[in-house]
Amino acid sequence: MIWLLLAILTAVSAAACAMLFCIVRARNKRLLLAGAHGIACDASEGVGISVICSGVCDIEQVENLLSAEYAHYEVVVVLDSRCRPAEFEELVARYRMIRVEWRPSGELPVTGVRAMGRSRKRCYRRLVLVDRVQDSLEGDLTAATAVATYDYVLPLCAGSYLLPDAVARLVAELGEYPAGEISLLRTRVGETAVLISREAVVAAGGFGPGLLRSIPRRQRRTLWEPLLCAPASHRRLPSGARLTLALLLLASVVAAAVAGWWPAAAVLVTAALVWSAAACASRTVVAAAGTHAARLFGRFRRPCKLSVKNFTIS
Repeated sequence: MIWLLLAILTAVSAAACAMLFCIVRARNKRLLLAGAHGIACDASEGVGISVICSGVCDIEQVENLLSAEYAHYEVVVVLDSRCRPAEFEELVARYRMIRVEWRPSGELPVTGVRAMGRSRKRCYRRLVLVDRVQDSLEGDLTAATAVATYDYVLPLCAGSYLLPDAVARLVAELGEYPAGEISLLRTRVGETAVLISREAVVAAGGFGPGLLRSIPRRQRRTLWEPLLCAPASHRRLPSGARLTLALLLLASVVAAAVAGWWPAAAVLVTAALVWSAAACASRTVVAAAGTHAARLFGRFRRPCKLSVKNFTIS
């Protein structure tokens, strides 16, 4: 019994050390990328990323997404002009959107799209606005993927902001492997961020519950660093799964202590301490990365002074 408990304790400690090593390594990569500005720049063979958004209508968030300094990059916003007419007209006016022709290629099941628009301003050509009937998050993301130009898509919802150099960090990670080898990049620190290859989305028939599970494990990679952050008004409470796990761990410690299994109780307490330390380390990394990003939020709050209505809905 003691050997089993020691083995469990060793495994928990090794996992904590491995996670700490991954976080430190990711931090060093980010610092190296920041020091070599332009390392993932405008090469014609560069990796392209399309940020696809559902329900995003906040000018501040759109400005944040458009601030990424990378050539092969675009932002596709899907919004229902009839459910949110004021927000839709604000986006049209702010970015001077005009209607453009788009025909579905048939690769993905796209329904409910009324129109698509691009900006008249050259500095906002990377923005695509799709007017679509609001029915489901999966439907919006599938339609945005069908419109997207590049080979990788990064789905985002309202309230998620890109940290500085997040796009360059994703591009640098993909550049370490042969083209097409990676289909999924996912971060384990901070707000959830998932970068998916467009081919994987097409193979799965669009966004759905089984999309991530359909990607082979050899084509997945994990990043141990934050890529997204959210203002205080958008921060979410801990999920029910984490709360349930904490209660189960506490109940196990109490039960082991009452039964007199002090070695087991000691191992559980150690595991709880390691878990708490890992959670604190994760929050510290996110806070450190978000401190600089928080300064950017005020910069994106610019009033809309235009009144252009060229985006006609048929």
